[in-house]
Amino acid sequence: MGIKEQIESILLLGGDEIKIRDLSKFFSVSIEKILEILEILKRERFNTGINLEIDQEVVYLITNPRCGEIVNTYFKQDVKPKKLSNAALETLSIIAYRQPITKSEIEAVRGVSTDRVIQTLEERKFVRICGKKESIGRPNLYEITDKFLGYLGISSVEELPQYEDMKEKLNGSNENK
Repeated sequence: MGIKEQIESILLLGGDEIKIRDLSKFFSVSIEKILEILEILKRERFNTGINLEIDQEVVYLITNPRCGEIVNTYFKQDVKPKKLSNAALETLSIIAYRQPITKSEIEAVRGVSTDRVIQTLEERKFVRICGKKESIGRPNLYEITDKFLGYLGISSVEELPQYEDMKEKLNGSNENK
């Protein structure tokens, strides 16, 4: 059994997330080599029910976003996924449609502070830092994750409703009242 299969087994039983540097130390292999192996695993798992998510310094398994609808349907029988607050949904919508985006840009749209909301969304792995903006202070840039897409039951941002289409539909339904 090779290191790739061993890492895959550790990820399966490891719970929420595994630190990449811990894998590097455990296998006495460079972080770069571990990242290469993880990228191979990620590609191999792409068309399976379980995908690999590499997020900065950690790696974890997620359900394939394309299976989101069936997974949600199955688990609705007993336990519904934890609901998101209106503030979280609003923040996620802004990030999804305008990513990559800084916290101050999100706050400019919402008109209120988003510190706690973004922290919660990061903890739930629905958003992640994807870089730094080349401006004063080099603020973090945020984007949505595959885990959030899976929560919605879609596989890509392109499947999100188009804002203008939704606006027209909503305006049309309000006129009919």
